Amino acid sequence: MKNLIFLISIFTTQLLSAQNAIQSTSEFKITGMVKKEKTISLSDLKQYPAIELNDVNVSCSPKQENRVSGIKVVLLKNILDSVSFQYEKSRMLNQYYFLFVASDGYKMVFSFNEIYNTEIGKNLFLVTEMSGKPIADMDNRIMIITTKDFKGGSRNMKWLEKIIVCKAE
Repeated sequence: MKNLIFLISIFTTQLLSAQNAIQSTSEFKITGMVKKEKTISLSDLKQYPAIELNDVNVSCSPKQENRVSGIKVVLLKNILDSVSFQYEKSRMLNQYYFLFVASDGYKMVFSFNEIYNTEIGKNLFLVTEMSGKPIADMDNRIMIITTKDFKGGSRNMKWLEKIIVCKAE
């Protein structure tokens, strides 16, 4: 019986430590319905114009709030503009959506029109500096935040690994 309890405690410890071992990301890929896959690194993010925001909820949960001031961000739409999408006619883009995938398996979706034709797209950012820490020193990098959702935090994401450009079938 003692051996069984010992094995269960080892298994539980291993399971809990595996859950805590989620790694921050240092790059992400834009893939899917694009003419050429692109990898964006932390240093690549420095090429895009930075914006400073104040009083922003950076929580990744709609159940709690974590407001930060002096946060530096890059508009995600500027990064997406650096890839060419695969389509025959521009009206096909109405069927496109972006699947954001984090290193812990968490996923969220934004439609093409939501990013390119609404206020959401003007307020969807990648965080490059927070609380005086550059992105390379942040534990929750690479982080996406949106500042115009009604329920803050519900579509903020940490540990971005890839953005898959998809077409609804």
